[in-house]
Amino acid sequence: MIRTEIQIRFNDMDPMRRVNNSSYSTYLELARLDFCNRYLSVVELEDIPFVLARVEMDLKASVLPGASIYVSTWVSAIGTTSWEFSYEIRDGKTETLYVSAKTVQVYFDYRAKTKKPIPPEFLKSLEKESL
Repeated sequence: MIRTEIQIRFNDMDPMRRVNNSSYSTYLELARLDFCNRYLSVVELEDIPFVLARVEMDLKASVLPGASIYVSTWVSAIGTTSWEFSYEIRDGKTETLYVSAKTVQVYFDYRAKTKKPIPPEFLKSLEKESL
């Protein structure tokens, strides 16, 4: 499981003084970037070997100013050409669950503009983070 610390920014907030629901998608994106930094050599954008196909989120509680939050990410399913990340956004002090989410990524060759089967070397990276 990968743990990604999140810095809440002022512009993440909405007029109700809580993190706006659209900001949670950005936090998931930061967690995926953390996965890429750990397992991939990305020199150009085209080196990222996947495209995001689906996002599913359940908001459980509001993140308020001053909270210290993190995203836990793990691989929850692996197919032939796609895999699923599961996430939890929690409070770093109280472990309060704010968001549970899932995304589906498709292995994709941007240069060839086509999806491809997950290669064995990348599959090993996914399996390392699988629960």
